[in-house]
Amino acid sequence: MHIESALPLWLVLPLVALAVFVVWIVYLRKQEESVLPKPLRITLAICRLLVLVIIGLLIISPWIRTKVSHQIKPWFVIASDNSVSMPPVTDKAGFLTSRSNLIKDISNSLDGRFQVKTIQFGSRIKEGFDGTYTDPVTDPGELFQYLRLFSQTHEVGGVVITSDGVATRGVNFAEAALNFPYPISVLANGDSAKFPDVRIQEVVCNEWVRKNSKFPVRIYYNTGDYTEPGFKLQILGPNGIIEERTIQTSKQESPFAEFMLQSPDKGTMQLIARIIPDVPDKNQDNNSKSFIVKIIEREGAILCLFESPHPDIDAIIQTLRGTNSMNITAMQASDFVGDDKSYDLVILHGLPSQKHPMGDLLKKLNDNMVPILFIIGKTTDPVLFNRVNHGMLLDNLRRSPEAARGILNPAFTLFTLPTDFNNHVSTWPPLVLSYETYKLDPGSQSLINQKILSVELSDPLIAYTNTRGIKYCFFCGEGIWQWRLHEFLEQKNHDYFDDWLSRTVQYLIANEKKDRFSITLPEELFAYSQLRINAHLLNKGMETINDPDVLFTVTDSAGHQTENLMGRINDYYELNLDGFAAGSYKYTAETKLGDETLRREGLLNLISRPIEQNAPVADFTSLRYISSSSGGRFFGPQESSSLNAYLKDIKPAEIKIRDEFKWFDLINFKWLLPILIVLLSLEWFLRRWFGIR
Repeated sequence: MHIESALPLWLVLPLVALAVFVVWIVYLRKQEESVLPKPLRITLAICRLLVLVIIGLLIISPWIRTKVSHQIKPWFVIASDNSVSMPPVTDKAGFLTSRSNLIKDISNSLDGRFQVKTIQFGSRIKEGFDGTYTDPVTDPGELFQYLRLFSQTHEVGGVVITSDGVATRGVNFAEAALNFPYPISVLANGDSAKFPDVRIQEVVCNEWVRKNSKFPVRIYYNTGDYTEPGFKLQILGPNGIIEERTIQTSKQESPFAEFMLQSPDKGTMQLIARIIPDVPDKNQDNNSKSFIVKIIEREGAILCLFESPHPDIDAIIQTLRGTNSMNITAMQASDFVGDDKSYDLVILHGLPSQKHPMGDLLKKLNDNMVPILFIIGKTTDPVLFNRVNHGMLLDNLRRSPEAARGILNPAFTLFTLPTDFNNHVSTWPPLVLSYETYKLDPGSQSLINQKILSVELSDPLIAYTNTRGIKYCFFCGEGIWQWRLHEFLEQKNHDYFDDWLSRTVQYLIANEKKDRFSITLPEELFAYSQLRINAHLLNKGMETINDPDVLFTVTDSAGHQTENLMGRINDYYELNLDGFAAGSYKYTAETKLGDETLRREGLLNLISRPIEQNAPVADFTSLRYISSSSGGRFFGPQESSSLNAYLKDIKPAEIKIRDEFKWFDLINFKWLLPILIVLLSLEWFLRRWFGIR
């Protein structure tokens, strides 16, 4: 025990002396004259002495420190997978009951030697165990991030994980648990035996397409161990099947089928890709996938400028004029005097050049964030070209032009390519290169690389960049007209070349960020899950603002509306919605900027099929790895009793003793007040009883 005070402790001695002196004056100085019996005087003197001493100590205000020693038991964490892939389809209720009892048994096996903490993991961490199994995804990275943070402030003796090993977001369990410093025991769940399962793996298409135009949709599918000869792939719209195709079972590593769909003149297309096997498979939850395509209703305006007439210009014009909703204007640079039109894309052939620097136009395009397609030729001036911050640098003009064929870059991911594109590219005639060096900035992507004679180079032939939000495309050589002519000679049509060039132009002009008021929806739209919706608003100066209110209205199929004001975060808007059942909803976002009303409409298609069901087969491989590498044990689905027996034998590596020091201020002792009241009351009563005031 240790005592300190606000005033010096030696004041206690004069305090006691003063109290004794007061008592002596009042009760003991003239004992022979007192009417009180001697025992009573002594009792009253003691009461007065105690009261004075206690009051004096309260004035001095001493602090008393005490030390208490505690045993610190380490923590043992029980982490239960709460994703929807955990319970079996046949007996979910029985599984929930048995799993709840199992968690209690594991806790009881550890009780007394460890402090037990139970958590659930899936899309997020939740403390405790309620056994809902409703999380649509499993994120092992989220689990081990929580465990590492917990271990920084707590002594951890070990971890028990119950899971089927299916990771549907982020890294797998083995990567997430890398270098985890505590032993992990695993109780596996589910069936790891594979069965035939036909499923839609991924749907790839542009989110924005022009009105009344053809656009590609690529469907990647997986047949697993499916042995039947074939199946059907369908694309469905609101009114039923749009396209259907019969596919023969393929052994390709990533098989896909590509469809060309016709877009309407406005609105949003709500589509579903569906796979139908000849023999129904065991798991049909992953046989369909929904996706949305938004329609750009305004016609695309394209300006094509060239230093001098060239067959490339005719090839481009012929291709784009055959595309719906494209309005192309082509002229020689000497005839261009500037205009006030707003273009979605500008094509420059052999420009900028010494004769036509195009400085004013390039500045205007940069200020308005207009994409540019450069066709680099012998008249392209490298100094003027390099002044434009577009992600490519030219250098070293060749003494004589060099012919270069194309090699497809397999790492290209900006947009989907026509089927069998590589075989076509390898047969196309060479382009004529005027420069030796074409240096791309990091983050750029080359679609086709150069092949000069038999040497394959990493230098680009066709490349794309995105600088400051502006898209650029570079044809590093002249002569693409020969590609179109070659296709006609080989295929008797220009469809393949036109398809590729149209996709390039569609990618460049599909810039939804130009909309001054835009709505961004999450990629995953699941029923009863949280939907984080963002909105961006630009003023007429194209500056991001969030001053006016944004009203977000959701309307269900019965016409019931839910209105919400979007919140403000930094310079944009955000709204979190949840509690919506599966189905199709219309949304409307509206704001008023001055006297201008901006409005956005679209669809929210909430699906009940969780992505956990894309891979219903349990994955025990990563679970075995994390248990063995961390020093724990792996237990199969039927070995819960063995797990409990194993946990009962685990002893804490060390039980630490922690000393706790507590400070007590005398005035905080509440029992002193009733003692003072009793002593003063007793003294007053006895004095009154014997007639003394």
